[in-house]
Amino acid sequence: MRVLLVEDEVNLAAVVRDNLSASGFEPTVAGSVSEAWTAAWETPIDVFIVDLALPEGPDAGFDFARQVRESGFRQPILFLTARDSVPDRVRGLELGDDYLPKPFAFPELVARLRALYRRGDVRPQVVVWRDVELRPDEMQVRLRDAPVKLTRKEYDVLATLMLARGRVFTRPELSERVWGFGADLASNLLDVYVSNLRAKLGDEVIETVRGVGYRCPG
Repeated sequence: MRVLLVEDEVNLAAVVRDNLSASGFEPTVAGSVSEAWTAAWETPIDVFIVDLALPEGPDAGFDFARQVRESGFRQPILFLTARDSVPDRVRGLELGDDYLPKPFAFPELVARLRALYRRGDVRPQVVVWRDVELRPDEMQVRLRDAPVKLTRKEYDVLATLMLARGRVFTRPELSERVWGFGADLASNLLDVYVSNLRAKLGDEVIETVRGVGYRCPG
């Protein structure tokens, strides 16, 4: 089982990672939301383990889980956090699939992960919009059944929009999703990539929402 652990406390992350490895899991550790997004797109994942408080904010784990679902990921999410209030638990179970407060017994974590894995789901294997076909697991794009060569960042922009069709992404949000937290939002780099995608796939694939950002029409 391939697990993405999103935890910014270095010592705890190392202990959990080592114990997961010893139990037969394949863990990847991300210390921030930005690192987690990079891992989510680049690494096959079966289950997410997410802390609530991350460098991006005290509720960054909740925000990450919501964005994970909006982006089309359907793998189970387990929140692993020191916060144990009823409102936090309720919100966690609304946004994710399980909630385990710290401190925790490691055998219980393993049991919960295995239970989630048995009922787990994955990202859609194929997402189609008109003549454009996106294959997330293969990181491939086809237009009228012919392969289209995209750069990695072009693919990331397109995948973010197509996996959440109909949702409007603000320019800062989309830039941070593709280039990471703290990206240079003052540049026109995002506009250049959108222009390149339109040239390769057609003007209709990405819609400009004036004064807000971009979306792939629903």
